[in-house]
Amino acid sequence: MVGNRVMALSDGEAVAALWLVLEQQGAPLDAAQLRADEARVAEAAGKGDIRAEAGADEKATPGEAARAALLYLAESDPDTVSRAAEIAATDRGERFDPALIGIGALVMIAIRTEFKLEHDSEKGWSFKLHHRPMRDSTLGRLISKLIGLYPPP
Repeated sequence: MVGNRVMALSDGEAVAALWLVLEQQGAPLDAAQLRADEARVAEAAGKGDIRAEAGADEKATPGEAARAALLYLAESDPDTVSRAAEIAATDRGERFDPALIGIGALVMIAIRTEFKLEHDSEKGWSFKLHHRPMRDSTLGRLISKLIGLYPPP
């Protein structure tokens, strides 16, 4: 089962698998853009209103966020996620250090149809939900982990 395979990945392997899935889906994975997006995600995630609404998981790690993103993506593309998890586990995820990769930016790419970054010149960066996820849904858990990765200002 793909869920078991994803949950067995180490943090580095999970980040590598997420990268592979996004790459396979044709997502733009430019390092400079990811760093810029990571700063925007951190700003938006630090705002109190989104933290309260999302139920921020303050103990979330980059690997947990990557695994949650993989589980979310597996709902629509289980074969790609399963193959990516297998490749990442075989490579031992050595190419990817979760601390160096902008995991927030990768997660935003994974959920780009549901959860977007928007900029307001007066308020800065914020998130916009396309639908309100239930807290116990896969997307709700993913958003909770994403927001929890970033401490409030």
